[in-house]
Amino acid sequence: MLKEFVDELGEPQYGYKLMQSTGFSSAKTYQILARLTGAGWLTRHDDPGATPESGGPPRITYTMRPQAVPRARTLIQEAQEEFSPAPKRRRVRNPLQAFGWTS
Repeated sequence: MLKEFVDELGEPQYGYKLMQSTGFSSAKTYQILARLTGAGWLTRHDDPGATPESGGPPRITYTMRPQAVPRARTLIQEAQEEFSPAPKRRRVRNPLQAFGWTS
């Protein structure tokens, strides 16, 4: 989820959009958003124009705080390195060649 914020720095993110892009459930998405907000990584913005009288649901958006960006980038890079697929192994047709022996 951090990648979504870093990829679109300064752009407000909606929980629903984050659910769609990550594939997380609403419970998981909003738990992560609450934790990141509580840790000071995100700022929560309530849209004052979205009221029951306006006929729409309350709109809440989140933006990443500038001081969280360097650490978020580091975590994203570490996760990508750790979870990247292993390089494909070269298949040796003749096992003797694997040891430098020729037949």
